[in-house]
Amino acid sequence: MNEPEIPRDLRWLPALPLAALAADRPTGASIAGVELVLVRAGDEVCAYDGRCPHQGTLLAEGEIRDGALVCRAHQWCFDLDSGARRGGADCLRGYPVRIEGEQVLVGLPVADAAPAAPPVALRTPAQLPGPRGLPLFGNLFQIRRSAFHQTLEAGVRRWGPLYRFRFGRRPMAVVADAELANAVLKARPDEFRRSSQLERVSVLGVSTHGVFMAEGERWRRQRPVVVQSLDTGHLRQFFPTLLKVLARLERRWQVVGDATGGRDVQADLMRFTVDVTASLAFGQDINTLEEQGEVIQQHLDKIFPTIQRRLLAPLPYWRWLHLPGDRDLEQSVRRIYATIAGFVAAARERLEAHPQLRERPENLLQSLLVAAAADPQFDAREIADNVLTMLLAGEDTTANTLAWTLYFLAGHPEVQARIAAEVAAALPDGRLADFGQVRELAYIDAVIQETMRLKPVAPLNIVEANHDLDIGPLRLRKGDAVAILTRAIALAEPAFTEPLRFDPERWLRAGADRRQFNPHSFMPFGSGPRLCPGRSLALLEMKAVLAMIGAHFRVEPACDLEQVRERLAFTMSPQGLRLRLVPR
Repeated sequence: MNEPEIPRDLRWLPALPLAALAADRPTGASIAGVELVLVRAGDEVCAYDGRCPHQGTLLAEGEIRDGALVCRAHQWCFDLDSGARRGGADCLRGYPVRIEGEQVLVGLPVADAAPAAPPVALRTPAQLPGPRGLPLFGNLFQIRRSAFHQTLEAGVRRWGPLYRFRFGRRPMAVVADAELANAVLKARPDEFRRSSQLERVSVLGVSTHGVFMAEGERWRRQRPVVVQSLDTGHLRQFFPTLLKVLARLERRWQVVGDATGGRDVQADLMRFTVDVTASLAFGQDINTLEEQGEVIQQHLDKIFPTIQRRLLAPLPYWRWLHLPGDRDLEQSVRRIYATIAGFVAAARERLEAHPQLRERPENLLQSLLVAAAADPQFDAREIADNVLTMLLAGEDTTANTLAWTLYFLAGHPEVQARIAAEVAAALPDGRLADFGQVRELAYIDAVIQETMRLKPVAPLNIVEANHDLDIGPLRLRKGDAVAILTRAIALAEPAFTEPLRFDPERWLRAGADRRQFNPHSFMPFGSGPRLCPGRSLALLEMKAVLAMIGAHFRVEPACDLEQVRERLAFTMSPQGLRLRLVPR
């Protein structure tokens, strides 16, 4: 191992007990405000910067594979001995380590006084250019209610990649610049949080304590439990169950997929994704794909549209007046929580019957219960809200991305033919049988990436400042909102020629024919420490569904594809999409 040059002036600080350092996975630590990741390299312990230089993902959430530390976000690999990136010029900053007794100490350099940075012309959101608005309401009446993201994207074309939009009385900074957007997202959760408005518009406090809405120490406590339950090892074990749910979707479409009027494929995919989530995360085979009558989706599907409607309402009418739709939704939320209570009771019974599972939980819900037993701060509400978070996020985001993918396939028969050819070559019998086969579907992966570039289910992300701070050219006060337009950033990336054209090939071009793009410009799962923990599961589900379609169906439009519209109800879905899935 190459010995790093050790600075003379060091502060040797305790990082963690040696016994807490796992041999088979990275371990995170924070000392004196510095985030670190610690790994074992043979008999040595190495300490590196805690975040990937690519998009700031926490490296402690990655894995150790083939002598490398692998970032879970985009699979960048860093040599355990040196911190050098395999296949790239990037290198993690290393820190000297020594062991004293049972304690791991890390040496942090005593920083010399840094030269003063050149002055930057800072502007508050109110000082940015932007559209005129009305007193009290700002620009609220200029919003397209079903496509708020398009309203903000149109502003970029007129006002540039940094402008002002008054979301009520206080101005909001709208960002369509890749570097500034990533700086903001990497600064979470300390400098920025999700919009507090989400808590004020929530229905009966829906999911405000789960990992999606949690902030500060609550988030830090929950995040590792969720991430570890969705890691590669758990997905590999779950793969046979995923194939069982996939077979149900195939049977459904074999029977009714080619109906003359077409299928609401988004609704079918919602059933598929919630079945997958319930099986993986809670150990519950709810089988809504084959269930008749009332299913949990009927209640889940009411939540996001209501939250979106309230977010854009000029006045918080629901505080004083409950409309019939509000009362109906409250009934649905109560039914959802009753279902969740059943999941929790079943998980408790299984843990009691099989105590060994407390050492190696089978799923997320068991992991949450074990964590709650060890930490009294981890209360029953946090458990229930994390279950609901998984149901909502696992259902909506993946199903909508798949629906948009089928929208593109219906308009591009040549892409379907390429998928079918790849499946025939990679899967001789036309069916996935092994977890490792998913990595062989390079063209399907390219189709998914291109769909997420053009039709991301989260085309914008609104955060707010936790305190007064300066970042990039912005001077923010506590509570100031920043809207990050992730799709506008991706479409402006200069390496993506003809950016509005659906072209999966752009993700496969190699050598001189491929223009390298700025990875900070493409962030469909977010960026920084709060990167979506379900990224790997979502990609696995999408590849499995597209492989099944490539082997067994042709996708044909049953509507005018040009009339399909983007509808933003917290996530972006295709409105008016109907397709026929014709058996091959």
